[in-house]
This record gives sequence, structure tokens and C-alpha cells, in this order.
Amino acid sequence: MKRLLLAVLLAALAPAARAESPRVGSFDFSIGQYRPNIDAEPNLHGNTPWRDIFGTGSPLLFRVTASYDITHYFGSLEVGLQTGYLSRSGHALTVTGQPSSDTTSFRMIPTSAVLTYRFDLLADRYNIPFAPYGRVAFERYNWWVSTGSGGTSKYGATNGWSAAAGLALMLDFFDPYLARELDRETGINHTYLFAEARKTKVNDFGSGTSWDLSGTGALQWAFGMLFVF
Repeated sequence: MKRLLLAVLLAALAPAARAESPRVGSFDFSIGQYRPNIDAEPNLHGNTPWRDIFGTGSPLLFRVTASYDITHYFGSLEVGLQTGYLSRSGHALTVTGQPSSDTTSFRMIPTSAVLTYRFDLLADRYNIPFAPYGRVAFERYNWWVSTGSGGTSKYGATNGWSAAAGLALMLDFFDPYLARELDRETGINHTYLFAEARKTKVNDFGSGTSWDLSGTGALQWAFGMLFVF
């Protein structure tokens, strides 16, 4: 009898392996503040065109990522593509450097090739709902400057790299039954909320003639939602 009770107790305490649909990859979307480092360029000699035209605030940068699962034997290793959108409007400057009544806008579509490692082994096997991750990316920021009439006055693309680290919280932990039903009906294995810090260096790898679209400050923060399917 004692052996039977011990076996039942051990079975209850052992981590339960949840049957899930085959894993293919992941999809995430995020939102964060971003401000290009244009005003820090040495050839501006202390002038601050971004601040003078667009102000001191940081516009919102929206991103989406689709990744393919290479392996999840010891955590998940994924390769994917990322894109996004940013827009900021202000008043153009006169020849004297003063704001005019004419409006102008800066728009940007960042595109990235990303490699992500997510340590979700503990979340998958032992129901510990935290999964730290790291991500590196080759960046290409496509941008254009529009006039008030809708025309394009300047456009281009700037290349660089980024590295990010973050922490994801698995929502399955709070309602395992709903998570199982979501997997059965949609193929979504896991759902996470995440926060990340990113370091970007987007200046055509040090070119003196390119706009510096690296984010200002040491790190840029973003928050989002991740679906593993």
C-alpha cells in the first residue's frame, strides 16, 4: 500500500508532457519607441535637423516577425524575416533654419533577416512560464521624406545590424485547458507576452555619407506578443 501511494505521489509531482501539434515556427508583433540618431552625425557640426523638424519625442515603431523553427531540441532556434512601419510629421525649415508652415514627414519600413534563440526548454517540459531569448539581425531600413503636397523629396535605404535580448512570459501557464484547446483548433502551441531591449547600429557600417538611423540611447525597448505554432 505504501508503495502504491508513493507511486501516485511521484506521478502527481512529475512534470506532465503536454501533447501538442507539430511545431513549424513562430509569429510575433511588437511596438516600441524609436528615434533615429541623425542629429549625432559629425558632418552636421552641431546642427539638429531631426529635433528642429520633428521635435524631441520618439515616434512609435511597429514590427512583425515570421520565423521558421530550425530545431527545438534544447530551446528553440529560429530563422526569420521581420518588417515594420514608422511615421513622423513636422514642419519643414526655412533657409534661415526656422520652422515654416510647410509640412514634411519621415516614413520608414525596416526590414530584417533575424536569427533567434529562445530558451523555452523549462517552459515546455516543466511548466516554468519564463523563456529568455536573444536575437541578432541584419537590418535594412527603407525610408523616404514626403512634402506637404504628398510628393517625395528624398528617399533611400540604410543597412546595419542589431542585437536584442528579452524575456517572454508563457500565457499557457495561467490556463492550460484553454491553451490545449487553442492548439487543437488552430495549431498554436504556445502564446507569450514579451519585453525586449535592442541595440541597433544602422549607418551603412560606418559610412560617412549615409544617414545614421541607429536608435538614440544605449538601448531601445519594445513590448509584444508571440505565437508559437
